[in-house]
Amino acid sequence: MFSQAQILHLMKTEFARARRHGFPLGCVLLQVDRIAQLVDLYGADLRATLRNTLAQLVRDKTRGADLLGVVTEDRYMLALPHTTLEQARVVAERLHSLFREYEVKVDGRALDLTLSVGISATGQSDAMFFDTLVGQAEAALEYAMDQGGNRVVSFGETQLLDKGPEQKPEA
Repeated sequence: MFSQAQILHLMKTEFARARRHGFPLGCVLLQVDRIAQLVDLYGADLRATLRNTLAQLVRDKTRGADLLGVVTEDRYMLALPHTTLEQARVVAERLHSLFREYEVKVDGRALDLTLSVGISATGQSDAMFFDTLVGQAEAALEYAMDQGGNRVVSFGETQLLDKGPEQKPEA
């Protein structure tokens, strides 16, 4: 798993390559739900265990060209080169679903863990800058967590869902 500096550098490089050559780039942010509370209850070793569990899951279920790194202590970024938003959703849904199958035990008891995922991609948004693409994935992740967690949300969905059924989009 790459460090924060490494993953941001690699993501910027992939973003520049995607813009230059016109291919899509998916950005996926992952965070274990209630991680801060779980670490408070069970200790800092749990954070390392969850990091290793998530890294193993991503290694097992993504391509070798996909890049995973730590963005903050509890948040992870997955860069998906040559990946549209729809394709990034497939990957995100797969990781989200399979995460529940990984068993993490504390004092002999398995924890009931869930994962929130925010996704964005070039080509589907107005992301002219790297920071915009990452910001969109962060907004989607925050939305997923604000809605109770344990879900996958793309940036475009947050805009549609915030409008609500009774509101019409602004012209």
